[in-house]
Amino acid sequence: MAALEYAGLPVLRSMAEGATHPLESACFPLIPYCNRIADGKFGFGSHQVSIAPNFAGQHHPLHGLGWLSAWRVVRNEAASVLLEHAHDGCDEWPWAYVAHQHIALDSNGCTVRLLVQNLSAEPAPIGLGLHPYFRRGPDTEVTFEAAAMLGVDAEFLPTDEVFPADEIAAWSLGTSLPAVLVDNTFSGWSGTAQIADRLGAITVRSFGTPHCHVFAPPDGTALCIEPVNHLPDAVNRAPDQMPIVQPGCAAGIAMRIETIVA
Repeated sequence: MAALEYAGLPVLRSMAEGATHPLESACFPLIPYCNRIADGKFGFGSHQVSIAPNFAGQHHPLHGLGWLSAWRVVRNEAASVLLEHAHDGCDEWPWAYVAHQHIALDSNGCTVRLLVQNLSAEPAPIGLGLHPYFRRGPDTEVTFEAAAMLGVDAEFLPTDEVFPADEIAAWSLGTSLPAVLVDNTFSGWSGTAQIADRLGAITVRSFGTPHCHVFAPPDGTALCIEPVNHLPDAVNRAPDQMPIVQPGCAAGIAMRIETIVA
């Protein structure tokens, strides 16, 4: 997504003219894994998977395949678009799949749906998430509830440390963004978040995503509240919590964004 606006006001940040990289966009999908995989290596079934780093300066591959892949436009209408991304199971990810991303506008907001079908002949790990960049200003406040916050090491991989969700900011009460880097996953997320500022309020609701990852650098340049259906590096650290999809079956998530103008 390049932009999302309501009544002439930004809801998500707008992609700059001439920009081409997903990290400069308003929102992109996370398929078939979210966040990072440690050293790009894990075992699943009969496979020993090895994935090369996919972004400069990052030692561990991140965000999956879909964000850097071409998506085919299946249907383009006045208020919605259906996109498709297919992977044949070759190269580094040994499971074939087809992913559909449906983005729809209505009078009350925007809904993004992801659905991924396992086309391989065996069960496959399929992680899903969305990576929206919300507008952010000096007066921005964020509210959400979660059970815990995962600690991270210097390379932003999860550690064994688990903290109260409000450890670095009182998210559950509504808080301005802290003057430190937030790049953490929150487990047991309620599925709802609110962003408030002088322009109004943005409400995020997500479905099929028990966790969210929050990215908010102290320089004020970005605010991401990313709905995800598994924890970082789950294929290694918590394989029993990694979503597994049977042959021919599908996994899906959805995100709903609504806004009120002040």
